[in-house]
Amino acid sequence: MSEEKAEHLEQDEALLRALFSQAKFGLAVHDADLNVTRVSLDAEFRAPQDGLMVEPSGGRPLADTLVAQDAAAIGGLLRGVLETGETLLELPQRARRLDRPLAERFVSLSAIPLAGTGGRPSGVVATFTDITAEHREREGRLLAGEAARRIGADLDPVRCAQELVDVLVPAFADAATVDLAEAVLLGEEPGTPAETSIRRAASRGDEEHLLPVERAEGSATMEAELRARGQMLGRLVVGRSAGRGVFDSLDQGVAGEIVSRTALSIDNARQYVRERRSAEMLRRSLLPSGPAENSAADVALLHRPAAGTDSGAWVDVVPLPSARVAFTAGRATGRGIRAASAAGRLRTAVQTLSDLDLAPEELLTHVDELVRRLPRADGAGAGVDAAGEVGATCLYAVYDPVTGLCAMASAGQQAPLLIPPGGEPARVPLEPGPSLGLESMPFETLELRIEPGSVLILSAGEVPGPVAPTPSSTADRITGDPGAAAVLRKVVDDPLAQAVVPDGVALAARVRVLSPDSTVYRQFPADPSVVARAREVVASSLAAWGLQDMAFVTELVASELVTNAIRYAGGPVGLRLINDRSLICEVSDPSQTQPRLRHARLTDEGGRGLFLVHQLTDQWGSRYTASGKTIWTAQGIDGAAP
Repeated sequence: MSEEKAEHLEQDEALLRALFSQAKFGLAVHDADLNVTRVSLDAEFRAPQDGLMVEPSGGRPLADTLVAQDAAAIGGLLRGVLETGETLLELPQRARRLDRPLAERFVSLSAIPLAGTGGRPSGVVATFTDITAEHREREGRLLAGEAARRIGADLDPVRCAQELVDVLVPAFADAATVDLAEAVLLGEEPGTPAETSIRRAASRGDEEHLLPVERAEGSATMEAELRARGQMLGRLVVGRSAGRGVFDSLDQGVAGEIVSRTALSIDNARQYVRERRSAEMLRRSLLPSGPAENSAADVALLHRPAAGTDSGAWVDVVPLPSARVAFTAGRATGRGIRAASAAGRLRTAVQTLSDLDLAPEELLTHVDELVRRLPRADGAGAGVDAAGEVGATCLYAVYDPVTGLCAMASAGQQAPLLIPPGGEPARVPLEPGPSLGLESMPFETLELRIEPGSVLILSAGEVPGPVAPTPSSTADRITGDPGAAAVLRKVVDDPLAQAVVPDGVALAARVRVLSPDSTVYRQFPADPSVVARAREVVASSLAAWGLQDMAFVTELVASELVTNAIRYAGGPVGLRLINDRSLICEVSDPSQTQPRLRHARLTDEGGRGLFLVHQLTDQWGSRYTASGKTIWTAQGIDGAAP
């Protein structure tokens, strides 16, 4: 042996003695056949609770004694070092103790060739360091990050609970369950633990693993309370199977971090549920309990917002004079209570303005101006999206059952759907104007004649769009049903037609027309002598309808109104009588001047006409028309309110 080789061997021997004296890591010396010749195990690795391997005996390969998993791979790595002479540094490996196979560990393996003769290494020195704690801490951080990313995005307590068990199984445990307080599911405060009634909200895996079975190495189940703001929202139970290690302090730390995050997410979801329930209650309290009976249409209302939608959608039916009816639908901006209260204010504004009997475009103009005047929350003026009204949408349609005409205008709201008898559903060709409070563009009114028996559907949708193709069979089922409520139910429940009512807030109206025998219309010139003829028309019409008892009052009312029209407005003068749920008398003239009720003095010779009309009828009013104005009166039939 040359002096140089001898020197190398002495250096290797000195290195081995130094390594064995340190005893800070595991060390094993292999010969050329990869059999262990010398071994050193640190006390940390020998300890029963943390041990990694058993003492090798009989020259067994390190792959058989060190690493129970991937033994063949470890042997191949060491053989590669022996054949190539290249050093292997810090290769992470999964390992187990042979006498305790459940104690899974992670080591960092390095292998250094030993100098030999003929240029071939005489053996391999393998070192390993236990990195189990570092590895598990890293895995725990990754799992906690995954939980933070997935849990809580839906603001639903049950969904948060399900996401929690999905994150933990199988990455952390083999089974998991989450129980939540019933109050949490309802959005309420959970109360004290003694008063809390809990319910299973989510589970995953075989729940047999959750049974409290004692093992030699410890208990394989763990329970943690879901707490937020000092209140217990529920509890989490996780368990591992017999082939998996038990929970230790590191596992408890990881679970504690995930549970803490989840509890905050569940509490946020609980508060959102409470606000959503409050907003829905407020919205429902502001909406009509049911459509009033009218002769113009058979109406059904649907207030069933889909999950995840806001509470600002609303629909309404407003009875108008002369047997007409107004249909309206809209959506306030924002979410929750703010949107619900804004929807209520808009609905009230529409109802109030409808009493003025305005044309649809004029009514929307007044609503738009009202929204612009609303103050900001900070008192700085109008134009804040958070106000709920700014950017809101509204559709207003007026249907007249005498003529069969429907006039409508829209402020950013999608056009209604019209289903004629036996025909295909189609959007009304109405071009929506700007949303409320955003632009000063004028609104346009569309007037169309609707065939009796057609179904008009107003949905509080967000964006105007085309109607999804609906098979004729679906249309036949919809238009063939005699009731609007059944029509609306079919539209909502039919998967082929759900695009009509995307958010479950809609109005369906099957329109009707009054019989020609129930209306009378006459036109007179501006001549005082026609007043007598007007009284004759009233008397003969009421006699034909069997309403002779109402003839005296109605003749007096008609003569007063016709006389005023001839005296102050000129001709032609129109007289229309409508026999509906009430007796309606209308007088039209070309003047745009609205009448004004006043109290005449004792010395006045005139000025008592409208006062008599007011005293003798149940209701009266006036509205502008394209050719002037119309004054109308209503009297209840057989003592019923008009």
